[in-house]
Amino acid sequence: MDSDWDEEVTSDLHAGDAEWTKMSSEFINTGYREGITAGKEAALQEGFDAGFAQVGAPMGHELGLLRGIASVLTAFLSSASDPDREEARSISSALSNIRFSDIAPRDPEAEEHAREDLEDGVEEIEEKRKIEDLEDMLNRLSAGGSITVDEGRPTLEDLQQLKERLKNLMERLGLEVERS
Repeated sequence: MDSDWDEEVTSDLHAGDAEWTKMSSEFINTGYREGITAGKEAALQEGFDAGFAQVGAPMGHELGLLRGIASVLTAFLSSASDPDREEARSISSALSNIRFSDIAPRDPEAEEHAREDLEDGVEEIEEKRKIEDLEDMLNRLSAGGSITVDEGRPTLEDLQQLKERLKNLMERLGLEVERS
């Protein structure tokens, strides 16, 4: 015969088992989530490092160098009234309108990831667009606004054409052009 005491002990054991199962499940889930997060962060860092070294830094360096050369030539030729001055000003203006995102190669994996996280990153995307709009406004004010909304964003091919125009201008002026 079971006594009230036996029923109470059995009930407490079942409650303890249920609590243990719940706690164990929570620890497993937390560990799983932390493992996933750590894996994503490691892969993200590795991807960032490779992208920065292979794409970001070299392209950013080249764009910065071209902008600097064009700005110096524009300032150097500011007192001249010839086609070279206008060419330098045109190149400088066009280069100032190029963003890294205009010339960087597409990354389908990053785009897919962005689509997956779109709901979480809507505010971030809107903030980035506001900053880019502000950059466009400042460029139009400082560079004469050579690119309008209807013309679209510059491309890598546009950058290559500007680089060639700058090289030709420097050769016409008798300036040394670095071979690369």
